[in-house]
Amino acid sequence: MNKEIMAQEIESLIRTLDFIQEEQTFIKRKLSDFLDQMVLNDALAWAEVLHQEILNRETAIQLLKGDISKLKSMLKKRTINNEVEPENVVLFKKYKQQVGYIESEFITWKHLANEQFEATPN
Repeated sequence: MNKEIMAQEIESLIRTLDFIQEEQTFIKRKLSDFLDQMVLNDALAWAEVLHQEILNRETAIQLLKGDISKLKSMLKKRTINNEVEPENVVLFKKYKQQVGYIESEFITWKHLANEQFEATPN
């Protein structure tokens, strides 16, 4: 795989994870507003579950971003004739798949969270 192409793809993966983090921050703010306005038992239980899901996803994103950043550093240091070593290509494909999974799961989760916020009377 070409070094420049992989470098661009890595930047894209990092941007995707940054976007998810920004969107989660938005959901956190909505959750905070939600809790300020309503504290029923069912709503509180749902809010706690939602908060734990946010924390779990944030941990996964941070770990994956760290791994991708390490790969990015290795890419800058170790290339021969502008080609990426096969083991780094394998890592890249693995990280790309993981980002795709997180992104797909996040979109579904965000939609469900927003539906719950909209369905709850203020």
